[in-house]
Amino acid sequence: MDYELNKILFDARQSKDKATLIRDFLLKVLQEDIDGKEKFNDEILEEAVELLEEVGSGAFYWMADIAVQMTVLAQCALRDVPTNVEAEVGNDASAEEIIKLVVRV
Repeated sequence: MDYELNKILFDARQSKDKATLIRDFLLKVLQEDIDGKEKFNDEILEEAVELLEEVGSGAFYWMADIAVQMTVLAQCALRDVPTNVEAEVGNDASAEEIIKLVVRV
């Protein structure tokens, strides 16, 4: 029973660590965009490769899912439909605050 509990705790910690890596990568891409850095530069592409190697194909799917969530949020904003994001961070939320809310770790 101790083995099973330890495995559950280990798996949960590993999932949290992977989610944190993904969130941090998204925040870095956002910051590079804000800073006007060249998109798809060698450094960020190398980090993307390392991230995929470390966390696996689930990272690609999760990032795609996050993009879908962001698109739905944008659609709601265009139609003046309130969302839980607006309720939790307010109308003046930064992109960073929205990412941190949508990508909860």
